[in-house]
Amino acid sequence: MPSRIRRSGARVDQVIRSHAFADIGKASARIGHGTVQNGWARPGVVGEYGLDYLARMMVNNGGIWANIKPEVLYYRGSVDQAGADLSSDNVYTLTFPKDGLPAQYATFFWSVIAVDSHRFRVLPNPLNKYLINNQSGVQYNPDGSLTLYFADQKPADAPDANWLPTPKGQKYRLTFRFYRPTEGVANGTYYPPALIKTK
Repeated sequence: MPSRIRRSGARVDQVIRSHAFADIGKASARIGHGTVQNGWARPGVVGEYGLDYLARMMVNNGGIWANIKPEVLYYRGSVDQAGADLSSDNVYTLTFPKDGLPAQYATFFWSVIAVDSHRFRVLPNPLNKYLINNQSGVQYNPDGSLTLYFADQKPADAPDANWLPTPKGQKYRLTFRFYRPTEGVANGTYYPPALIKTK
């Protein structure tokens, strides 16, 4: 009996390695049955999954727990404007136009974090700075737009509060959160602008 169980376990393991991992990888880009625009993935369901076991598994794999949509909506950014994976060896900007600032889409607050692409933990950095949000004291551009910077070293033209350190040598992804989402975030018509690789 134990040898039969071992053989059965080996078959299951083989199926997982040969088929399931590849399927999970394909589904990951869209967070299961979610949608992608401007390089940002928006989950179809979150917090309350019903029979959507794929989405439940995707969220549990990347974060083990999530609020429901009326509380917070998460967007995941994994690629730049050209579709290339985000790398901490590069510099990226994220610019919100004056008429599309993130604060208008969140009743309470918004935030963005950078996490590694394997364990999904915030990126350690010498400043112990792990997010940018509307309470960070961000500075707006002269035309009223807002530019956020993601780089190993602060770009010369970046205000301190607008820069999130992304130490070199790894791929990562961003999570943009809108707490108590409003307007286009709540109804699924809004996506953050594309991340622009500048260096």
